[in-house]
Amino acid sequence: MKIPVTLNDKKIVLDAEPDEPLLYVLRREKLFSVKCGCEKGICGNCMVLLDGECANSCIVPVGLVRDSTIVTLEHFKTYPEYQDINTGFSQAGIHLCGYCTAGKMLTAYSVLRGYARPDKKQLFTSLQGLVCCCTDYDTLANGILYAVAAKHTREGKKANVKK
Repeated sequence: MKIPVTLNDKKIVLDAEPDEPLLYVLRREKLFSVKCGCEKGICGNCMVLLDGECANSCIVPVGLVRDSTIVTLEHFKTYPEYQDINTGFSQAGIHLCGYCTAGKMLTAYSVLRGYARPDKKQLFTSLQGLVCCCTDYDTLANGILYAVAAKHTREGKKANVKK
């Protein structure tokens, strides 16, 4: 089946069976940031942005992504928020193993987009389901808070100013 999509800002046509997991199709496209983990949509290692939202590609049948926009970590690295997250993770002392990077980076991006100043409860709700083999949830939450501060600095916003 021919499936037109926008993949990492390029319009392409994927050739796959409609019930094949998006994960396998992306790996055939040589997008190796999308890792095979649990294959049940739990761990986040295969995470992509699908029409701007985090999605575990292992449970998304490729037939459902027709005319969708898919962003993998390879392309996400061109976003300014990627550097904010990298800065925040570095400040928190996070050294990602590489296997779980897509899930953690894209979840952090989702938090940055969804909350101007997230609290711990919002962070931990967002982090639910991610498998953390190279860091703990508290450190990851702190890294995201540092990323929020880095984003505010990049955007010229003052920290902790009430209007």
